[in-house]
Amino acid sequence: MIALQVLVSGLGLSGYYALVALGFSLIFATVKVFHVAHGTVFLAGGYLFFFLHRGLGVNLLVAALAGVAVAAALGLLIDKLVYLPVLRRGGGLFSVFIASLGVSLVFEAGYNLLSRNVLQVARTEPLTILTFGAVAIRVLDLFMAGLVAVVFGLAYLWLFRSTAGLEIRALTDNPALAGVVGVNVKRVRNTVFLVASALAGLAGVITAYDTGIVPDTGLRVLFIAVVAVILGGVQNLMLGTLVGSLCLGLLTAFAGLLFPPWVSVAVFLALILLIVVRPKGLFAT
Repeated sequence: MIALQVLVSGLGLSGYYALVALGFSLIFATVKVFHVAHGTVFLAGGYLFFFLHRGLGVNLLVAALAGVAVAAALGLLIDKLVYLPVLRRGGGLFSVFIASLGVSLVFEAGYNLLSRNVLQVARTEPLTILTFGAVAIRVLDLFMAGLVAVVFGLAYLWLFRSTAGLEIRALTDNPALAGVVGVNVKRVRNTVFLVASALAGLAGVITAYDTGIVPDTGLRVLFIAVVAVILGGVQNLMLGTLVGSLCLGLLTAFAGLLFPPWVSVAVFLALILLIVVRPKGLFAT
């Protein structure tokens, strides 16, 4: 029964990873930026939600929407104020990666200064739990599963059943040719950063409500989400990201049960094994 309970917990964790991983994968596949600051965007949504709801007593839904909106705006601003200037001045993608890492570290220091590295939990009430025999399921986990299903369903329709999605896939496959055939690369890039950052902000909001956040939570969640993206394959935005997140959620849950201090080591070992056996991901052809 313990294994079944951990399985349920792992499925709940998978939802957080899936939202962050989908946003990261969307940015990386489209504009080829290894967006380390995605974890910063995740935290921005979570901290603003905590400050508004727990600190000022703002309505739960209003505070959550504000957190998501600010995260989306921050992600776009990072691209416009940091990444694009680096690229315009001749910097390559590695320079952008270093700049992204710098942004992440600066914001983490700011979060640390403001929060004093104290865990910030936005909720004041206990979570509702449903019991089925010896297994307890949190209602929040059921909500998360439904939310992920809706988000991935809408993302599928957006990417594969709309003109905007066609432009995004064109930019993903061949950026140079996409601009030649009339794709508005600037608009597509802005859209990608807004949507991906909103997903990270949404995950940050729910994390702040659920288990709480500290300044390094963003990087930890991002690391696992990146491994999930690599596991599924960078070119598989939907199925690969979802399956990779599911696998990593279960892995971290069972690793936390069997050897709690070695959760990160387990994730690293899984990444190394994957790169050796399937360097292009599970769903690579």
